[in-house]
Amino acid sequence: MFTRLIAACRQLASGEAQIYPSRHMTAADVARQRWDYQVDVAVIGFGGAGAAAAIEARDSGADVLVADRFCGGGSTRISGGIYYAGGGTDIQRRAGVDDSPENMYNYLQQEVRDAVSAQTLREFCEQSPENFDWLVTQGVPFDASSCPFKTSYPSNLYYFYYSGNESFPPYSEGAKPAARGHRAHGKGVSGAALFNPLRESALRKGIKLLEQHKAVRLMTSEAGKVIGIELNAMQPGTVSGWLHRQLSSLMVFLRYVTIFTPFVNYGIRGCIEALENHFSVSTCVFVRKAVVISSGGFYFNRNMVKHYAPKYLSGVPLGTIADNGSGIKLGESVGGQTALMANISAWRFINPPEAFSRGILVDQKGVRICNEMLYGAQLSERIMKQAGGKAWLIIDGALFRQAHRELGPGRAMWFQSVSALMFLYLARSRASSLDQLAGKLHIPAGVLNRTVAQYNTLSLQGARDPMGKPKEYCSTLGEGPYYALDCSVDSLMVCPALSLGGLKVEEASGQVLSKDNKPVGGLYAAGRSAVGIASRSYVSGLSIADCIFSGRRAGRHAALGSKNVDT
Repeated sequence: MFTRLIAACRQLASGEAQIYPSRHMTAADVARQRWDYQVDVAVIGFGGAGAAAAIEARDSGADVLVADRFCGGGSTRISGGIYYAGGGTDIQRRAGVDDSPENMYNYLQQEVRDAVSAQTLREFCEQSPENFDWLVTQGVPFDASSCPFKTSYPSNLYYFYYSGNESFPPYSEGAKPAARGHRAHGKGVSGAALFNPLRESALRKGIKLLEQHKAVRLMTSEAGKVIGIELNAMQPGTVSGWLHRQLSSLMVFLRYVTIFTPFVNYGIRGCIEALENHFSVSTCVFVRKAVVISSGGFYFNRNMVKHYAPKYLSGVPLGTIADNGSGIKLGESVGGQTALMANISAWRFINPPEAFSRGILVDQKGVRICNEMLYGAQLSERIMKQAGGKAWLIIDGALFRQAHRELGPGRAMWFQSVSALMFLYLARSRASSLDQLAGKLHIPAGVLNRTVAQYNTLSLQGARDPMGKPKEYCSTLGEGPYYALDCSVDSLMVCPALSLGGLKVEEASGQVLSKDNKPVGGLYAAGRSAVGIASRSYVSGLSIADCIFSGRRAGRHAALGSKNVDT
């Protein structure tokens, strides 16, 4: 066993999803096939979207089975547990926040743009309070304690905050600012506090969960309707099955370590894939109504990233190793269409500490590129599209010292402090003058001096920042030493990233569309396996909110059965 395991690990690299071509079956084939399970609705992937789909399908009267490659949770379980909700949620009312679906829509249309239709976005906003209440009824805990300062993620003292760009121009000019970041109540990162109640609710409702079952093939009828799934299952009670489970748990435990040490990620992933390739057994599921694909995105599949978004290859995968595009490829195997596959969200967070946001972000020409208070995903978008992937945050000695003071308990989580300290000491250049700093960065000294001088002038005068940063956050960059923190995508300070595109779906139902824009019979998609609300721009909590919205939609319609295709 171990000889084969070592040999297989040596071949690991790309994260390419193991998907077999779909199998068309006649009525006689269906009758002869050994079906290990027969259900109304089968869900592939048991993260936030999969759990929502399964629960909704079950509540709609369907017999439901969920298959997960590992033990459930997906990226939702290891996330920060932020749920983006507005329109007047109970938490917003308790926190004294005035919001409406229309106001939420006016903001989100600036972030979502054309990822979905205006009608779908309006439905998302109108349904936001009800979907939030639905989470609460499943047992997810929330708290109205509001964070009084700008941050990328609140400390354990706070559970409600501005999770996007709501407070800054041009976003604030089109919509009244309103906090919508609802963090599930739990110490540390709160993803488990959000997902675990969903898991428990699903199991209480009698949903069949198959852990350590990887979907590798879809089966279709002669008419083209999806009627079955082939799974590669690790066998319980075996050494290989036990080892697979332990390695999967280790990946979750080391999720922050592997962001900074991707080689550890690749090594563990290689062992897992080797076990699956050599020790799994085939299991077949007959599906009477529909299959829902909710197995995540594709950023862990380096070949797919190279094909669709090669400029983001230097980013470090964020999520789980199940985000390897397998669900998307399953949809493609039966004629499904993909869209927005080049959309990647890279995360360059510089707040906390707040001191970083008081500096200026410049490109290779020494020109300031944006409001430094923007949410990290938006910062990265500016760095990629306006600065060609290269940018530095310029601060002075006073801001350097202030940054240290702001990294204590109550203002920053441990992982935020580690990230900030790495910026301060590993991904930096230091010089006594701006001319010397420009020389080290190989950028025009005259341009950098003018950029700093202009910023200092507006700071001293209290003038309106043309980039939209509030004047109280504009600080004069005084005497040296000066520091340049490398915010480039390929910096020593790694830049996590995740995919946003996926299978194109009919927005009213979540049913997968073929290349000629016709529904694929018996097939739905949700979460990051599908194009949705969060497929154009990333706002903290918006992806999980889309998982619940799209998952419930897909589960509800899957339970009713597909349209436009005969069985």
